Amino acid sequence: MNKHMVIDKAIKRIANDYDLTTETVQKAIESSRFPLDFDKLIEEGSFCYRGSDEETKTDNASICLAAKILANKGVQEYILPIVCDRIKAWNHENIEDLLALLKKITSIMELNPEDHPPIDTCGLDINHLPSEDIPKHIRHGCKIWAMDKKGMCLVGSDANELIHINKLV
Repeated sequence: MNKHMVIDKAIKRIANDYDLTTETVQKAIESSRFPLDFDKLIEEGSFCYRGSDEETKTDNASICLAAKILANKGVQEYILPIVCDRIKAWNHENIEDLLALLKKITSIMELNPEDHPPIDTCGLDINHLPSEDIPKHIRHGCKIWAMDKKGMCLVGSDANELIHINKLV
């Protein structure tokens, strides 16, 4: 199996999954305070080299390698602020966009939860997400984390459910 092809596919996978350029991912890797040993990472992930053909094996290996790259604390230090800045700049148009961004930072932080106990790791206050003005009179016990311009709200204990404001007032 071609190691360089696995690395390239892993970098492209991260770039695609997190809406980054491959150059950004490469820079995150190169600037990491914790250098990545690709030979070791690929060796550790050798169980991922499964599949019926070389392309499938390479794809599976790139999935494993992408997760290992994202688990690198230095790579996280580079990528998390980029995604968090997108949350801060959310345009209030579609709550699903905000939810997708929150899921992205969560998926990165879950790789090293001890390093990211609160979401404010990247300068976000979950209680003050960007939002349209939320009506004061909402159903008792319902926490609205954010609302878009169409009245769709991000709710739930983990800020992972969507509901229209009309169902909450």
